[in-house]
Amino acid sequence: MICFFMNFFYGINNIFLKSEIQIPTFQNRNLNKTSLKLFKTYPENKKWILKEVLNNKINDYFYILKNEDISNNEIYFLADESIYDNFNNKKLENFNNFTDTNPAFRANLKVYLTNGGFSSYQSEYPYAMITKKGSIISPVASIANSYADKNYVFIKNIFEEPIVDYYKTYLVNYETKKIEDQFKIKTNYTNCIELNQKHIKPEIFLVTEKFLGIPMYVSIKNNFISFEHTHPPHEYILSKNKFLKITDIKKEINEIIN
Repeated sequence: MICFFMNFFYGINNIFLKSEIQIPTFQNRNLNKTSLKLFKTYPENKKWILKEVLNNKINDYFYILKNEDISNNEIYFLADESIYDNFNNKKLENFNNFTDTNPAFRANLKVYLTNGGFSSYQSEYPYAMITKKGSIISPVASIANSYADKNYVFIKNIFEEPIVDYYKTYLVNYETKKIEDQFKIKTNYTNCIELNQKHIKPEIFLVTEKFLGIPMYVSIKNNFISFEHTHPPHEYILSKNKFLKITDIKKEINEIIN
């Protein structure tokens, strides 16, 4: 049986790319509206700060956060008013079972350029991910476009503790066994990395050293935009021993970056 967990939601806000988050207040198999409210939290002084998001419910069925409502260090979630009494400012918890659905509960993350195009993508960060540490291995060439004017990867990390800690991200050439480039990004934040065109090759992998996250790739061409995410690496392999193969690849990559 496939299990789904409560979701957090997030956006992107920087000098060239804007976003909008649309969060439904109904389930995918049930159109009955919920009385749950929208909250946001962010880390500050080693504590989670909790605030209710006000004036963003456009009707009985949707919350919409415009670009000016969104910050890269904030995460958003649905909860009832009991959260004021039960909120743990040292550790994120599972605040609802409303978004535990099959098929998975979906919110919409729209990204757009000022005076340009837009694209949409799902905006869910599952609770199960925030409780774990690990590494990301993301094949760059499967999503980024070497013919685009600009390519970016946004990495959203959410960790259960209210830490703001910097960690390394690498572009690793699996063929030559060398690090092509490295970046410093931080926890509990939507990080942005610009990709050099020369690194958009099948043998190049984006690798994080310490924390999990969701890599989202943006390609811009002639003021049009493409927005997608990579899948876990085992989904690119068809053999029965694909998980063993990925374990071996991770071991080799860890030897390269360490």
